[in-house]
Amino acid sequence: MKITQALIDEHIIILKGLGFFKTARDRIEKNQHPPKQFFQSAVSFFRYYADQYHHYKEEFLMFGFLARKKEGLLDLEIGSLRHQHEIGRQFLTNVEKSINGYDMKNEIAITSLLENLASFSSVLTRHIFREDHLFFPMVEQELSSNEKKMLMEQFKIEQQELEKRNPLEKNLELLDGMQKLM
Repeated sequence: MKITQALIDEHIIILKGLGFFKTARDRIEKNQHPPKQFFQSAVSFFRYYADQYHHYKEEFLMFGFLARKKEGLLDLEIGSLRHQHEIGRQFLTNVEKSINGYDMKNEIAITSLLENLASFSSVLTRHIFREDHLFFPMVEQELSSNEKKMLMEQFKIEQQELEKRNPLEKNLELLDGMQKLM
């Protein structure tokens, strides 16, 4: 059983959204303006799917479990991954704050949007690479079969709760909507 596979699969979906952000940045840089709705959908997708749905499982379930098990030996690595989540949230909030000004063709807001899109995309892309290729393989080695099974059960319980508040289908529809708006 590979406990990290579900998280890796979720990363693929997040990377697809980041690809749409890159396309939007490229278009803005060429003075072609994707509709405001694209950015509103993107903020919702990343806030709900990437952060509340995906990062929740990492931060509160996997990282917490590993921190207790390893008694501080992984604190630096876990702390850096959590920090990347947090600064990603800040960049996304800044994207959201610039949407209305962007829609009114305010050059300051457009520049802020570009800056935060680039920063958000860069941090999350690197973060995903680090997790998929460095952190998750270590997790697979560190956890016993019983620990993986227990953590998988926690993932399922939390996923069911998250689904009640914010259905996965709704998030995937946001991603599909982003693609259509591009």
